[in-house]
Formats: sequence, structure tokens, C-alpha cells
Amino acid sequence: MKCSVLAAAILLTAAGASGAPPAEAGTSAASASTDTQAEAAAEKKICRTEMTTGSRTRRTRLCLTAAQWRELQDQTFRGVSDLQRQNGARQGN
Repeated sequence: MKCSVLAAAILLTAAGASGAPPAEAGTSAASASTDTQAEAAAEKKICRTEMTTGSRTRRTRLCLTAAQWRELQDQTFRGVSDLQRQNGARQGN
């Protein structure tokens, strides 16, 4: 279950990152290069190595931007909260 949630979150964040708006035609070359440098700094990839569930030796390397890592953490938190809420409702009956 954890792997499927992680895979879905990765696909969602990757799809959102590819939809960057186009640059305006009226910007100058100097301001455009400054903007791209700022975007590059904001879009810097952060790589983490995670253990694969069910294996002692297999690891997965995942590289995402800081915003994508935050979104993944938020989605994982919401998923765990939903599972706990559903489990609590079942045990309460």
C-alpha cells in the first residue's frame, strides 16, 4: 500500500512540475537569465535513498524538488490519516 501511495504521489508531482508557464515575449535577455537562475535555484533537485519495503538490500533513489518533497509528505500524511480514520471507524462498530 505504501509503495502504491508513493508511486501515485511521484506521478502527480512529476505531472505538475512539467506544466511550467511560458516566458513572456516582452522580457529582456538580462531579466530572463536572472529569472531562470532564480527558478533553477528553486527547482534544485534533492535526492534521497529510501529502503524498499520487503527487502533488506534494495534501495530506491528518488530526486525531487523541495516543493515536490513537501507535496509528497503532505499526500503521505493525508493517506495515513485516512487509513487511521477508516480503521478507527471499523473498530468502533
